[in-house]
Amino acid sequence: MRDKADRPPPLSEPRGVSFEVQYLKDDHWITEQICRKEEDARALAARILPNRTGVRIIREFVRPGRGGETVDTIIHTEYRQEPKRPIAPVPVEEAHYCKMPQEYLAFDSRVLISRVLRQYLDEKGVTASELLHNAGEAKRVLNFEALVPNAVSRIAVLQSKETGEDSRARRDVILGVLEELRQRAEKAVANRALPYPKEIGFAATMRQVDEILGTATAASPDVAAEEAAYLGKVIVCRDLVNIRGLLGKAELLIDLASDDSLPADDAALLDQLLADVLGAPDMVRDMLGRQPDLMTALNRMIDLIGGTFEPQAIEMSPPCTAAISRWVAGPHGNETRAVLLDFLRRQVRGTQRLSHGEPLQQIAKYRNLVTRLLRPDGLLGGPAMAEAVLMGYHRFIEQGGAEGRRLALESVLQLLPTGAERLVYLACLARSDVGAKDGASIAAQALEIANRVGGLNDLVDRTLPLKPKMEASAALYRLVTEGDALPGDMGEKLGARLDDLVATYIVDGRVIERLDDPSASLRVRATRLVQFAGAEVLASPKARRIVRDQIISHLRQPNFDTKFVEGLATEAEKAAVLRNFYDLLNRAQFM
Repeated sequence: MRDKADRPPPLSEPRGVSFEVQYLKDDHWITEQICRKEEDARALAARILPNRTGVRIIREFVRPGRGGETVDTIIHTEYRQEPKRPIAPVPVEEAHYCKMPQEYLAFDSRVLISRVLRQYLDEKGVTASELLHNAGEAKRVLNFEALVPNAVSRIAVLQSKETGEDSRARRDVILGVLEELRQRAEKAVANRALPYPKEIGFAATMRQVDEILGTATAASPDVAAEEAAYLGKVIVCRDLVNIRGLLGKAELLIDLASDDSLPADDAALLDQLLADVLGAPDMVRDMLGRQPDLMTALNRMIDLIGGTFEPQAIEMSPPCTAAISRWVAGPHGNETRAVLLDFLRRQVRGTQRLSHGEPLQQIAKYRNLVTRLLRPDGLLGGPAMAEAVLMGYHRFIEQGGAEGRRLALESVLQLLPTGAERLVYLACLARSDVGAKDGASIAAQALEIANRVGGLNDLVDRTLPLKPKMEASAALYRLVTEGDALPGDMGEKLGARLDDLVATYIVDGRVIERLDDPSASLRVRATRLVQFAGAEVLASPKARRIVRDQIISHLRQPNFDTKFVEGLATEAEKAAVLRNFYDLLNRAQFM
């Protein structure tokens, strides 16, 4: 493609004129060479174009008598024409198994469709939900060469390895369900005057959906809810297929979701459609705008998922990104959040260069990234993210296999400043696929860290105030003792060690004495103790027993209620204070 300024070179060039040949790399232009003659610049541009994304020539003219003022004019721009690749299924290593037709519309199935048909979806500008809920798009993809049969055959082979069934029979079942879903989408819109969400809003749309379905589904609330959700998606997808840009689809969906009065089920429906839009890698990059390197983009992804993304002028991110960020962090953004977390995990796990600079500088940035992912109760993204952090560290080491994992794990642990953070990481990693292979060594490292410390201050940041320190140790205790079982007796041993450390800290640090100050009123003393004994502050049994005994000693003294409300003026105030105190006891699980 040549611009309008493209023209034959002049016979001679005036003095003070030069021609800068540049080539396109990623999103910026780099100078290749400066030529004195335009014909030389054009010859050079033509010569390097086959190995470059694009080339351009800038005519530079120095105006005489104006202090060296330069006038730059782009006189030629040309991009390399990439050969159009054939659209084919994208290979996957595992395939979610669906038994019922309704399961093909669920999250795991749509994620699989989005990955396997990614080339088609990107080329046509549609999403998995649109293929499943719009009869026209379903017919087009089913008739597109041999794409769907080839994709289904691969998926059937993967599933048959797990189930033992005949792969050809499984293929026929899947193809039959896909045709059944196409027919369902076709019937959903037949002979019906359907509302337009852009005109009346989504809440009003779903009210009309209930009216359209009427008594047909009234006998069964579950069937009614499923049919309403399906027809709601059909209606929205009818509008989405007319928007070929993913950004435009996201803007429509987030605009429909902006109504704070939307019922939770309706909001979840829009979230499912938005998750399919954001499942496209190009869409995520478009949302983040211009980023100087992968590390900066990953940090902005964490902002996006955490609900704190605020656009910066230099990024040129679209306005809807901030709204999507708030949605993801809200109560209804579960599937969208899961899709973005999976994208973040795959980028962390990858082998791409994180940033410019020497390896030590990149490792320092990786440390900051891992620290941002770490939470007191685990990693953002859970065990899968813990594994991604480990595999992502292979960017910096040459060894592979078991030895590479061992070196990477040692290095990742060195990135974390406190023993508590290392235990949090190891507890998450132990629950991952790597933990299934290396569970014994992970458990041994965790126990070594816990047993090596002399006290709680050696495990948790000693500069933390009392309450945050207790909250951090309580979160760690719950992480290692609750939820999915850790390998062997790792959870039991770690829990017992943490229990000892917290109990010893409370006794040696005279924590009870500081909280139960005799100079304070009984009301203040008892309330402090009960608040301290809350499960979010104190989780380990020995430590809770110490505090519980002190609380019980107060409760058992004669006329406790009367002494507790001493100094209060009215009976109503006394009753309210006592009620609040016993509510605290309930929440602390002492009653």
